[in-house]
Amino acid sequence: MSDIGLPPPPPPPPPEEGGEAYGSNPFGALVQPPPLVLRCKVVLLGDSAAGKTSLAKVFQGGAQSFPKNYNMTIGVDFLVKRVNIPETNVAVELYIVDCGGFSVCQDSLRPQWETANAMMLVYDVANPESLSHLEDWYAQLKYARGESAISGVVIATKTDLMDQPGCIPVEQGHQFCAERGLEMHWKSRREDERRSSAPRLFETCSSRGVVDAPFHFIAERFYHKYGERKQELENLH
Repeated sequence: MSDIGLPPPPPPPPPEEGGEAYGSNPFGALVQPPPLVLRCKVVLLGDSAAGKTSLAKVFQGGAQSFPKNYNMTIGVDFLVKRVNIPETNVAVELYIVDCGGFSVCQDSLRPQWETANAMMLVYDVANPESLSHLEDWYAQLKYARGESAISGVVIATKTDLMDQPGCIPVEQGHQFCAERGLEMHWKSRREDERRSSAPRLFETCSSRGVVDAPFHFIAERFYHKYGERKQELENLH
């Protein structure tokens, strides 16, 4: 039978507002929203040879990136790495500013401090002066920022040297943090000590590639602060 003269088939229904055309994506309900990338600028502060550069390089590239030779940082170095926030579609891109440990460089470092979102104060457990000097680094950072608050952690490096005489006991690091409202990251090499120590104890031993914990802590803290700020703005409407 000829179909000449029959009416044309009805047009497809219009797409819902904000949706895709009918039939263009049968799996539309399964498509995940695009990832959200937040950018967080982190400054690493501490004495020369405290292990800041090794910490940053191993976090970015893994244990194989541990520097075989010591090269002192003059001025600043920059590294970038993303941290995915668990159970979300959000990634925090950490823009890491590795600041040289010379006091003479501090004037050139201040612009980096003024625009940072987070800080990491780094000391070497085998060098007691590196912990006492953190007070100066912290004071300089606060002076540069004025009334602007900043999140921060303190990192004990080279914890594989803890058995050597003269190393800084963990209690001193905790005292420094408690007096300033900072988070300390350290992990003892023995499992029983790891369980009994408080509040958050993670090893940062670059030569062994164990450095991720404080960076992930900073990323998740930044994500939660973003969520809180977003909620505050939404409540204004």
